[in-house]
Amino acid sequence: MYEPEIHINEDLMESLTLEEKKEWVESSPTPVFDIDPVTQQVMVVDAEAYTYDDEVIKKAEAMGKPGLVEINAKQDSFIFTVETTGAIKASQLLLNAIEILKQKLDAVRTSMDTVEADDQFGELGAHMRGG
Repeated sequence: MYEPEIHINEDLMESLTLEEKKEWVESSPTPVFDIDPVTQQVMVVDAEAYTYDDEVIKKAEAMGKPGLVEINAKQDSFIFTVETTGAIKASQLLLNAIEILKQKLDAVRTSMDTVEADDQFGELGAHMRGG
């Protein structure tokens, strides 16, 4: 999943009552937003929890406040989760997977036999050769 970039329109947000702010924050199925108890401002507390469900955008529109929040996917930042059964640490599993991927990509790049590469790597082999 791409990392979300979340911008709250502070001017529009300030036009909401505290109750409306709470209602809007609670419209998110995941705990992305919260209200600062001192300033009563809505803040992003966990952008990575956003699931691209557009619920907060729909809620803002239903409240007559389109543009209250803008959420875009950062195209150069990707979030993924690695879980294991515990036999191997997630960090070690990821390093092992990267090493295997490197080996396979090297094999595709150095393969002189395109038929062999196509058999072994399918579309990936053809793509790596530019075909």
